[in-house]
Amino acid sequence: MNNATHGDADDHRGSLPILKMLELAKVRKLTWLKEGSSTIQQQALRDLNQAFQNWWGRPDHFGRPTWPKKDINEGFVIRDLSIRRLNRKWDQVFIPKCGWVKFRVTREWRDIETASSARVTKDRAGRWFVSFTRSGPQIERKPTGEIVGLDMGVTHTVAASKGKFLDMKLLTNRERQPKRRLQRKLARQTKGSNHRNATKLAIAKLSAKETDRRKDWIEWTTT
Repeated sequence: MNNATHGDADDHRGSLPILKMLELAKVRKLTWLKEGSSTIQQQALRDLNQAFQNWWGRPDHFGRPTWPKKDINEGFVIRDLSIRRLNRKWDQVFIPKCGWVKFRVTREWRDIETASSARVTKDRAGRWFVSFTRSGPQIERKPTGEIVGLDMGVTHTVAASKGKFLDMKLLTNRERQPKRRLQRKLARQTKGSNHRNATKLAIAKLSAKETDRRKDWIEWTTT
């Protein structure tokens, strides 16, 4: 989650245990909090508290925690994990208040039970993701002693000192046309309308395709 806070949080350092404040909020004012998972809410407050500790301790390095933004910073952390395997491509994770949720396995990894936590996020294109935290596997490498220089260019994405060129496959002009058409449509629509929100979502889905292609190329190339 993004590190959201109340405006007077700076003046209440250590006044009440942060988890106790959550219980008081449920009883006194924000009764709708009872509909959510206590464990997820508690973890969100721990993350918020840690963000403030980082900001107070090193303001030159960490910025002030900010409010989350819709469709940008949506997500939460699950600590008590329950995961079960369905088949080679699909697994299930237990999300409090939601039950078992199926997800597509996009990374081949073993010992899935060793994951310590999971983060569920939603991107601008309306897609939900779950990522797991666990210790990385040991990778054995054999140094060759060779040295290569890399230059990030415009004509070629990467140019190596040995004369090799690496080019990222971006969207073609034909693939960009629908996005340009939607952007012109968006400029004519009324802000806050349902039609404009639908157009923004369509643009986000096209942008996600370009972002996914870029990330995939970077992962394969650097690995």
